[in-house]
Amino acid sequence: MPLVRIDIMRGRPDRLIYDRAYLGRGRIPRAAWILAIATVLSGCAAGRPTTLSRLPQGYEVLTAHCEGAPEQCQRIQVTGNPADEEAWGFRARPAPNALWREAEVFYAVGNHERCDAVRVALGTPSEACWGPVYFRRK
Repeated sequence: MPLVRIDIMRGRPDRLIYDRAYLGRGRIPRAAWILAIATVLSGCAAGRPTTLSRLPQGYEVLTAHCEGAPEQCQRIQVTGNPADEEAWGFRARPAPNALWREAEVFYAVGNHERCDAVRVALGTPSEACWGPVYFRRK
C-alpha cells in the first residue's frame, strides 16, 4: 500500500511515497507474460479437432493432433453445418498409473450412443459426451 506523508500545516498530502514492493517493479509485465503463455498452452491442450484417426478398437475419433503416423490420419474441417458428418466430444482422463499425463479430448464420429460406446472401449475414466460437432473430411 502506498505511504502518504501529510503536511500537518496545510492538512493535505504533501507528496506520495511509494513502497517499492507495492509497485511490484516489473510484476505487471511478468504477470501478463505468464497469463499469455498459460492461455496459449491451455488452447493447445484442448485444441479444436483437426485430424481423424482410427482407434485400435476400430472406432473413428477426431483429435487436435495426429497420434500415429501421418498416413494413418486424415485432415478434417469443422463446419458447424448439420448436413455434414457429426461427432460427439468427451474428455478421457489417463489411467491412474500414467504419471504426468493430462486428460485428452476426443470426438467420437457418429451419434451420442456411439460416443458412449467409444468411452467404454477406451477403458479409462471419462466425462459425459457433449456435442454435436459437425465436420467434413478433406
